[in-house]
Amino acid sequence: MIDALAFLGKGRRPATPELYGHDAETLLEEMDHKGVRGAVVHHNLSWLSHPLDGNAETMRLIAGKPPLRACWALLSKASREYGSYEAYIEEAVARGVRAFSFFPRFGALPAAYDTSVREAVRAGTFAPLEERGLPLFIDFAGDPGAGVDCTDYEALRFLLGAHPRLPVILCEYRLRAGCRVFPSVMDDHPNLHLETSGLWNYRSLEFVARHWGAERLIFGSRTPWRSTGLALGMVTMAALSARERALILAGNIRRLMEGAR
Repeated sequence: MIDALAFLGKGRRPATPELYGHDAETLLEEMDHKGVRGAVVHHNLSWLSHPLDGNAETMRLIAGKPPLRACWALLSKASREYGSYEAYIEEAVARGVRAFSFFPRFGALPAAYDTSVREAVRAGTFAPLEERGLPLFIDFAGDPGAGVDCTDYEALRFLLGAHPRLPVILCEYRLRAGCRVFPSVMDDHPNLHLETSGLWNYRSLEFVARHWGAERLIFGSRTPWRSTGLALGMVTMAALSARERALILAGNIRRLMEGAR
């Protein structure tokens, strides 16, 4: 099993004072307790404070811990915060990064920063990822503890349409009313995948597997914001075949990351 949405560390100003966060050791303990063999880790600093600082901290925390694979958060290429954006992507790949994330609203609330997905696309931010087949996690939530249906589907469509060969993984704290919206986006854009921890509605996983195939689902827990055991139980207790569960729990994210160049 591979948890594709696990978070390390705290932000500089956590959204809630009681957020304990994970260091690498406690995350590995939690994974071992639940039988999870690997994790794609995103740093809370990337979400709650600044993506580039979070990426550097991710690499520091996971050094020498092969079960943990880094996911680097991105800002728009047009933000002028990179010396060379292309060189930054090349450095990430050279250091073993095989997945990236984009948080259109980041920074601890109430003083969050809003970025524009459309402007990031127009600036060419995601072109190097598409060229290499590197998967992109996108999460529109600005409040990591209380967001429901945060996704801007028109912005998501703009991204998917501009980069039809880019594997995109949509994350939601809870995808509730959006269950009536995402089907048409899934129909139109075969490169869209759904991360499972936000799919709380009754038989949501079965619904996606039946209409688009289990290949479009990626197991994630959103730990420590959500329970690893709960996220895992949602998959293992679903009315799915053993093959479908294997794809969701590890096969799909492994295929996407190993297929990247």
